[in-house]
Amino acid sequence: MPVNSDIIKKAVKEAKNNRNKGNFVQTLDLSINLKEIDLKQPKNRINTEIILPHGPGKDIKICVCTTSGDFALRARQEGLTVLDKDALLELQKNKKEAKKIAKQFDFFIASVEVMPIIAKSLGPVLGPQGKMPLGPPKGSGIVPPTTNIKPLIEKYKKTIRLKMRKSLQINCPVGKEDMDDDLITENILAVITFLENNLEKGLKNIKSIFIKTTMGHSVKVKI
Repeated sequence: MPVNSDIIKKAVKEAKNNRNKGNFVQTLDLSINLKEIDLKQPKNRINTEIILPHGPGKDIKICVCTTSGDFALRARQEGLTVLDKDALLELQKNKKEAKKIAKQFDFFIASVEVMPIIAKSLGPVLGPQGKMPLGPPKGSGIVPPTTNIKPLIEKYKKTIRLKMRKSLQINCPVGKEDMDDDLITENILAVITFLENNLEKGLKNIKSIFIKTTMGHSVKVKI
């Protein structure tokens, strides 16, 4: 079941044309329905980060959690929000604030030593939202405090999270409507290629693919 890039590009164009009116630049969202996958088996659930060749086209908000003063300093110098040990412990007592912070950021980066604290403070809200920091090989969000923060930020500007836990569906952003159709097409192909390489039956596990703008109608990719 090969997926032709020209067919995807045609669907991208149609999705852009089907947008409802709005005075903002809308996101192009990809929805992939899967089949013949047993989600009762943990190994079949997807929760991973992948890098899009051209990024999702939006500003990514990153929060850094650490007990390292030097790592915190370098993160702040890059304009990132930092939660230190004391702040994380306070969030453990304030679930309302923890939920607010969870919604505010796209990704959370944590130095490895602070993960046990995150598990108790932000974990209960980040987990359900699929935002818990992921370490290798699934992600780049759990790092040593000596990590160079600049290349990590650049990497996350092109990163999206793929999640499939309770239903056989993956939804993710693949670009903005002001991006070139070819660039969005390449981003979509990157997601499909990842699934092809990581699902047990490859492309045969894909039931259907849809593309839509934030306020538009879904367009089915004819595969």
